[in-house]
Amino acid sequence: MADRQDSPQGTRPPRRTGLGRAGFWLGLALCMAVGFGAVRYGKQRGAGPEAASLWLSDLPTRPLEVRLAHPAADVHRRFVAPVEPGLAARPVPLGALSRLEDRGDAYGVAISYLLHGYTEQALAHLSHVPPSPDKDTAHAAAALLRGHHDEALELLDSTLEAEPQHPQARWNRAVLMRELGLSLVAATTFEEVAAQGEPGWSDEAREQARSLRARFQERADAWKATREVLLARLRTPDAPLPVESISRFPGLARERVYDLLGAAEDAARVRELLPLAQALDHVSGGRALEDTVQRMAALDFTRRAPLAREYAKLVLEEHPSPASLIERLRQEETARDLLLGALLRTPSVARTQEELRALTRDVTDPWILSRVEQEGARLDDLAGQGAQAGDRLRAALTGCRENKLPLRCVDVLMRLSQRATASNRMVEGEESARAAWQEAAALGEWEREGAALVMLANATRFQRRVAVSRAYLNESLARQPDDCMARTQAHRNLASLALMRFRPQEARNELEAALACGQTPGLQGAWILADLARLDPRPSDEARLRAELARVTPLTENPGRRVLATLIEGRFAVARDWRQGQQVLRRAIAEAEPLLRASADARDARVVAFQTLAVSAGHAGAFREALDVVAESLQVPVPEGCVLAAAVEDERTVTVVRGLQGQVRGHYDASRTRPLRDDLTGLVPPELVALLRDCPRVAVLAAPPLDSRAGILPPDLAWSYRVGTGAQAPPPTKPPLHVVVSDVEPPASLRLARLPSAADSDLEGAQRLLRLKGAQATPERVLEAMEQATDIDIHAHGVVDRALSDATVIALSPQQDGHYALTAEELRRRHLHGAPLVVLGACSAARLAPILHQTSSLPQAFLASGARAVFAATADIPNDAGAFFRGVRERIQAGTEPSQALRAERLEWRRQQPGTSWVDKVLLYQ
Repeated sequence: MADRQDSPQGTRPPRRTGLGRAGFWLGLALCMAVGFGAVRYGKQRGAGPEAASLWLSDLPTRPLEVRLAHPAADVHRRFVAPVEPGLAARPVPLGALSRLEDRGDAYGVAISYLLHGYTEQALAHLSHVPPSPDKDTAHAAAALLRGHHDEALELLDSTLEAEPQHPQARWNRAVLMRELGLSLVAATTFEEVAAQGEPGWSDEAREQARSLRARFQERADAWKATREVLLARLRTPDAPLPVESISRFPGLARERVYDLLGAAEDAARVRELLPLAQALDHVSGGRALEDTVQRMAALDFTRRAPLAREYAKLVLEEHPSPASLIERLRQEETARDLLLGALLRTPSVARTQEELRALTRDVTDPWILSRVEQEGARLDDLAGQGAQAGDRLRAALTGCRENKLPLRCVDVLMRLSQRATASNRMVEGEESARAAWQEAAALGEWEREGAALVMLANATRFQRRVAVSRAYLNESLARQPDDCMARTQAHRNLASLALMRFRPQEARNELEAALACGQTPGLQGAWILADLARLDPRPSDEARLRAELARVTPLTENPGRRVLATLIEGRFAVARDWRQGQQVLRRAIAEAEPLLRASADARDARVVAFQTLAVSAGHAGAFREALDVVAESLQVPVPEGCVLAAAVEDERTVTVVRGLQGQVRGHYDASRTRPLRDDLTGLVPPELVALLRDCPRVAVLAAPPLDSRAGILPPDLAWSYRVGTGAQAPPPTKPPLHVVVSDVEPPASLRLARLPSAADSDLEGAQRLLRLKGAQATPERVLEAMEQATDIDIHAHGVVDRALSDATVIALSPQQDGHYALTAEELRRRHLHGAPLVVLGACSAARLAPILHQTSSLPQAFLASGARAVFAATADIPNDAGAFFRGVRERIQAGTEPSQALRAERLEWRRQQPGTSWVDKVLLYQ
C-alpha cells in the first residue's frame, strides 16, 4: 500500500530483484524487531513522553524508599526523605493513567498511584489484579506507607516464603524492620539484598546494613564495657572504677553500686564508692545513695566481712547454695541489707510480705523501696491477689517517675506488661512493653532493650500477630546470641508461633534450640511438649514434661498458673489414655471454677479443658458425649429438636448433629493445616448437614472460637447460636418501647465515615419510638434507655479497641468524660427488663478481637443482660441494611420464630438481589 502511494498514480512499481526482495524482508524484520523492542520498552518505561509523568522518571531522586515490582518504577536513584513527615502526594497524570486503564493495565495504574502518593487509589486498583508475589509486594508497600506495619509484614513474609529471592519484597522487609527499630534483622535483610548484586540497589543496601550495625554496635559495646568494669570490681576489689565513664549509664551503675556495697569487706572499700554515689545522686536529685554509703561505712565488719564475700559470689551466680546463705543471713542483724539483696535475687526461697517490711523498716532510699514494691507485687500474684499486685506496680511506676529513677521504671513497665498479657489485656501489655523498650533505648540500657523485646513478642503472640512477633524474637536472638536465658525465651516463643502455623517439625526444632543450653522448658515449654507429644512425638517428651510440672509449686507460680499445669497434664494424658486424661481435665475445670472471676489463666484453662474433652471424645467416637461436653462448656442445656455441636482445638475438629428423628451422628477430623477462617463454610461435612435439611430450625452449640463466625451452616437453613446460661428470656411484659440509636458523633480521632440516618421507612409500625441521635447518643444515655426497651436498633460503627474491651465495641458519641464506647463489659452490668429484640446495625459488631481462647462478644453480653435475641454481622454491612432488618423484625412480630424469620428474609434478598453476600454474614444469637 505504501509503495503504491509513493509511485506515480496508475503506474506499477518496478519488479524487485532477488537481492532487493531479500533486502526488503531484512528491513521489515529489522523494523519489526525495533518495533517489538519499542513496544516492550514502552510497556516497561511507560511509552515515550508519558514515562516521566507516569513513573516520575524525570526526578533526580526516587519518590519512595520502598521498591515496587514494576520495571519502570524500580530504577535505582538516590532516595531523599521529605522534609515534612508523612507521604507527600504529587499531581496525578490522569490522562496517561486513563490510557493505561484502557489497556487493562490495572497493575500499572496502581503502581503509578503509589509513586504519586495515593495509597487508597492504588489499593482500589490492586484489588482488580490477579494474585501474584508482585501484587502482594505492592500491597505491602502501600500498607507500609500507611503505617500498617503488621499487614505489610504478613504480606512480605508470605511473599518471601513463596519466592525467597523476590528483590523488592526483601528490600521492603528490610525497610520495615528498620522502621520497627529492629536494627539487626534489618541489617541482615539489607545484606541479603546486597548479595543479589543489583546495580545501585546492592550498594545502597550494603551501606544501610553497615550504618545500622555500626550504630547498634557502638551502643552495645559502650554498655557492655561499663558492665564489665563494674563486674571486675566485684571480682577484684582493687579494680579501677572510673566514675566519668560509668556515669554514662546511671541506671546500670546504681544497680551495681548496691551489689558493690554488699560485697565490700571493710569500711574503706565502702567509702571508695562515695564519688560514684554522689555522681549518681546528682542525676536523680537528693542524696539518698550518698547517705546509704555513709550509713554502711559505719557498720561493724567483724562478722559481716565473711558474709560479704559469699554475697559477692551470689551476685556473680557462683554461690553453691543460695538458700543456706539466706538462712545464715537471717541470723545476722548487721547483714539485713545483704539478706534483702539475696532474697530479691533468689525467688525460689520462701519469704513473706512481713519479712520484706521488716527489712525495709528504716530504709528511705527510693531505689531499694521500688525494688521491694515490685517483689511485693510478685508475692501478691502468687497469693492470688492480682488486683493488689497491679495497684502496687502502678504505685511503684509513679514513685520511680517522681524520684527520677528511669531504669526502675523500665523494670516496672516490663512487669506490668507481663501481668497485663497474662490477664489477656493485650493492648495494655503491648503498650507497657513498648514503653519499656523505648525508655531502655533512650537510656542506652542494651540488656533491658532485649528483655522488653521479649515482652513485646509475648503481647503480639497472644494476639496471633505471628509475623511481627517472630520479628521481635529474631531481633532478640540476634542481639544476645550467647545469652542462654534470652535464647531459651526466644526459641520457646518461636516454637509456640510455629504451632500456631501448624508446623510441628519447626516447633520441635525451636523447642530443642530452647533447651540446648540447659534451661528448663517452663510451663510454656510443657504446653508445647504436650502438643508435640501428639504431633511429633519423641521418647524424651514425657520425662521432660513431668519434670517441669513437678517444679510448679506455690512458691513459683500463682493459683491460675497452677491450674494451667493441671490442664497441661490432662492434655498430655488424654492422648494416651482417654478416660484417665478426662479425669485430669475434669480436675483442671474444678480447680479453675473458684478462680474464674479473678484469673485469666483459670478462665483460659477451663475453656481449653472443655475443648480438649470435646475433641478427644470425638476422636474416641463418643459423639453423644462430645455434644454434652460442648453444651456444658457453654453452660446451656442441650436444646430440644435439631442440634449442631462443634469444637476445635489446634488441628482437630469434632462436629455432632442430632437430626429431626433424634439420630446422633458425628465427624472427627485431625487434618487442619491452616488457622480457622472467619467464614466456617465447609467445617461441617455435607453428610451431617444433610441430616439437618428437614429441621424447622437448628440450635448451634459452638465452643470458642467458633461462636463468632459465619458459615457454620448453609444460609438456606434456619439456625442460631445458643449462648448464655440457658434461661429463656420471657416475652416482653412491658409496654412497647423501640429504642433507635443513630446519627452518632464518635470522636474524630477514630476517622469513621458518617453513617446515614436510620430511614423513617425502616421504622414504620414502631410503637413508642425513642430516638437517640447525635450528641444524645452517649454510652450512658443509651444504656439507660435500653434497660426499658422491648426493641433496640443500633446504627453505628463497630470498632476493635482492645484497650477498652476484648470484644468489638460500638462507637457512640462521647460523654463529658470522653468515654465513647459501648462495651460488652458495661452491658453485663445492666439488666434489660423488656427482654428486647436487638439489631446491631454496627459494622462487624459480632467480630471478636483475636485472643487465643476466650470469647466475649457484644451479642453474648446482650443475651446475658436479658435480651431475647440478637442479630449482628461479622462483616461490614451496607448503608441500606435497615430494610433487611426491618423485614426480619416484621416477620418475628407476625409470629415467625427468629431463626426462621432470618432465613426467610435472607433468601428473599438473595432472590431479589443475586450476588448479595453480606446477608449470609448476619448471625442470630439466642
